[in-house]
Amino acid sequence: MTPFEYEHLYRAASIEELFEAYFDDDLQAEQDRVLGVTSRELLARGPMSRVCRVTPRRQLPALIRPFVAGTLNYVETVERAGDVLTIDIRPSMGRTQISATYRLDSVGAGVIRRRYVGSVSVDIALVGGRIERGLVDELGKSLVQAAACTQAWLDRIPRSLAARA
Repeated sequence: MTPFEYEHLYRAASIEELFEAYFDDDLQAEQDRVLGVTSRELLARGPMSRVCRVTPRRQLPALIRPFVAGTLNYVETVERAGDVLTIDIRPSMGRTQISATYRLDSVGAGVIRRRYVGSVSVDIALVGGRIERGLVDELGKSLVQAAACTQAWLDRIPRSLAARA
C-alpha cells in the first residue's frame, strides 16, 4: 500500500459552491477533456453520490500492460457525507484499489482548501509497489490539472450554481 496526500487552494465563495461544482456535469465534461478521458458512463447517481465507469485515453505504462486485458477502465464511486467525499476507484486490471477522502475546509475569506488523502493498493507480487508508486505519481499530476480546470471554471461561472437552475 502506498499512501498519498495532495492539497489545493481554491478561490470560491463557499465549501458548498465547490461541492456543487464537483457534481456539475458540465465541469466534469470539461475536466474529462483536459485529463484525456475518452468516455465516462454514469452507472448510478444519487443526491450526494455518483458511480461512473471511466476510460482514459492515455497509454498504459509498459509495467502494467501484461496485467490488463483489453482497454483499461475503472469504476469510480464517490459519496458525500458533510464536507467530505469518499472516493473508491477500482481499475479493470483487478487486484488494484485506490481509496481516498476529499475534504474541504475554509481557510480564509473566499479561500477553500481541498485535501485529497488516501492510498493505492496493488496486489501483484514483485511489482505491486512499483505500480503503486507510478499510479500515485499519475494521480498527483491529474489532480493538479483537475484543480486548475476547476478554478478556471469557478472563475467563469456565476457565484452560485444554484442561481443557474
